[in-house]
Amino acid sequence: MASSVPELLLATLNQLADDDLKRFKWYLKQHDGFISQMGLSPISKSQLEKADREDTVDKMTETYSYVDTLKISLEILRGINQNNLAQKLKSDYKIGQQSGTGPDQHMHQAPAVVKTDYEKHVEKPPSSTTDGSAYHWKLKSYLKDTYTNVFEGIPEAGNSVDLNEIYTELYITEGGSGEVITGHEVRHIETASRRPARSEISIKCNDIFKTSTGRGKHIRTVLTKGVAGIGKTVSVQKFILDWARGNANQDIHFIFPLPFPELNLMKKEEHSFVGIVDHFFVGVKKSGIFKNNNFKFLFIFDGLDECRLPLDFENNKSCRDVTKSTSVDVLLTNLIHRKLLPSALLWITSRSAAANQIPPECVDQVTEVRGFNDPQKEEYFRKRFSDDEDMACKIITHIKTSRSLHIMCHIPVFCWISATVLEDLLSEKKTGEIPKNLTEMYSQFFVFQSRQKNRKYHGQAKTVSHWNKEMIMKICKLAFQQLQNGNLIFYKSDLKECGIDVTEASVYSGVCTQIFRQETRISKEKVYCFVHVSIQEFLAAVYVFLSFNNRNRNLLSKTLSTRRLLTQFRTKSTIEFHKHAVDKALQSKNGHLDLFLRFLLGLSLESNQILLRGLLNERTRRSEDNEETVKYIKEKIRENPSPERCINLFHCLNELNDHSLVEEIQSFLRSGSLSKPNLSPAQWSALVFVLLTSEKKLDVFDLKKYSRSEEGLLRLLPVVKASRAAL
Repeated sequence: MASSVPELLLATLNQLADDDLKRFKWYLKQHDGFISQMGLSPISKSQLEKADREDTVDKMTETYSYVDTLKISLEILRGINQNNLAQKLKSDYKIGQQSGTGPDQHMHQAPAVVKTDYEKHVEKPPSSTTDGSAYHWKLKSYLKDTYTNVFEGIPEAGNSVDLNEIYTELYITEGGSGEVITGHEVRHIETASRRPARSEISIKCNDIFKTSTGRGKHIRTVLTKGVAGIGKTVSVQKFILDWARGNANQDIHFIFPLPFPELNLMKKEEHSFVGIVDHFFVGVKKSGIFKNNNFKFLFIFDGLDECRLPLDFENNKSCRDVTKSTSVDVLLTNLIHRKLLPSALLWITSRSAAANQIPPECVDQVTEVRGFNDPQKEEYFRKRFSDDEDMACKIITHIKTSRSLHIMCHIPVFCWISATVLEDLLSEKKTGEIPKNLTEMYSQFFVFQSRQKNRKYHGQAKTVSHWNKEMIMKICKLAFQQLQNGNLIFYKSDLKECGIDVTEASVYSGVCTQIFRQETRISKEKVYCFVHVSIQEFLAAVYVFLSFNNRNRNLLSKTLSTRRLLTQFRTKSTIEFHKHAVDKALQSKNGHLDLFLRFLLGLSLESNQILLRGLLNERTRRSEDNEETVKYIKEKIRENPSPERCINLFHCLNELNDHSLVEEIQSFLRSGSLSKPNLSPAQWSALVFVLLTSEKKLDVFDLKKYSRSEEGLLRLLPVVKASRAAL
């Protein structure tokens, strides 16, 4: 292995094609690029014009220190999309340091290139209080190290990938849908997937602060909405990385991401705004950058829906001084109200239901992340399996066979879950059923993650039971309690309440993963969440199901006396259990139990119980029980006037593998006799479900084809809503 910086760099340049070498040298000559931002001088054009690889290495090491040579080389390699070479160069350099024979011998103990926490990037903050160029470069260097490599789904050491390698452009629109989401977010995704393209303006992630043609207003605050897992945080990461690499938004001098989950930890203390930023990015106070009015700042607040601050815009006192100490809530409301740092840019991301916490007059532009459209779904899988085209094609084909799975793939996290499960099943050529609905997919994902945990930490083969029953129940209990409380993030105290040891939880990172970054200096306490809210809902359903099956406890019963009665007489009534679940979900005003109900009912199928063997004490559910449950759901469909509620009940029937009502309506549609019979309420609901879940996009909907009655018009309102126009 090369033992000096020149040898390492030469070995790297030897792997570049001639065109890439030409681009590499082009960056070395730029007077307005990142080399100048480092406070260094570029190499003159005449010196590089006829330089071969050896000459290029010589010129760089003669002009710059070995440390700067490596920094510059890594930056250029990433800039010309040679991320693998950059990673190899960085790794070889680190190995050389660890062996004691590497390039450090020639550097007079210079600091390492690869840094992991912010202090190491700002060991010597600039002494000047007006010139922030040195701090600007150090901030960019830190953000590049932080956001270049990301963990897809699970932050697990060794599984990081370059963001640019897996990033698939998301569909983002200006203005958003204007719709206030009152039901479950999955229903919003299912409805949005049916809408044809309207006259909405799509926008690139890097352009959110740019005005559209014909609009002259200045954009100071952007509010980006989107359902959980749709790609808001990844969009933030991409924006920051492109800025740090010098590829976009270079008019901004400093970007400071301040996530709400970590700000929550400061809510009981008083800080100055500069002090808060300094907690995240050491050296801000000493740099004096906030004293220079010519600097352009961007503060990014990711995850408004996870904010546990009151955000009292009406009653909070005024604060215009960045050095004045007060509560975090007061600082944030004044920043958003333009009283504090009025010229600074703000970017706030939020799930749609929580976005109304920000007064409309404080927001200049609203954008909505819609996730993946159909071509982007395929692009994701092809990127994910770039070295196995056959696997990508198999997965895409299978996803398309299930309408419910294909719709859910609008959510990038669900694409990751599907890829994880289907790669495992298809590559091993198992004889079992490939998942066709949500409960099957999540059950397989649950099993896969548990097996991965055993292989990683215990070296156990697949034949050995992979469940730690006690720990699984604790994690599932946490999911259920937090779902009831409406929380997506939780803290160490929440884990302790469920009897979960923090170290144990980290072993189960596949289902309960840390999102608290190690470099944060706010608190030693860590923040936890499930990979996606749908996983939390699935685990909550598992907890309720296992509590009933194994302990005769109906956690959904209305009174404690009912639970005690069940336990006392050791009676198990699956039908009553399911009725409680259906009734409770229907009583929810915001539909927050809709997906939970689908999972809970789906777990009653023997195929899913087989996957959970080892957790179940016994499998004694009779098919007649599910038949009675199906009858009860159909009764509720007939009784319930709400089309939205009925649509979710049809999804529940789908999880129970009952398609009778849908098949009946499809038969009417095929025969052309739909308008002849007087449809029952259940048949009307089935018609709406069929129209909304068909593969055909709803552009112009001809109401006359289906009904001329007032009742028919009311029943078909969800279809009209999902269409561009109705006749």
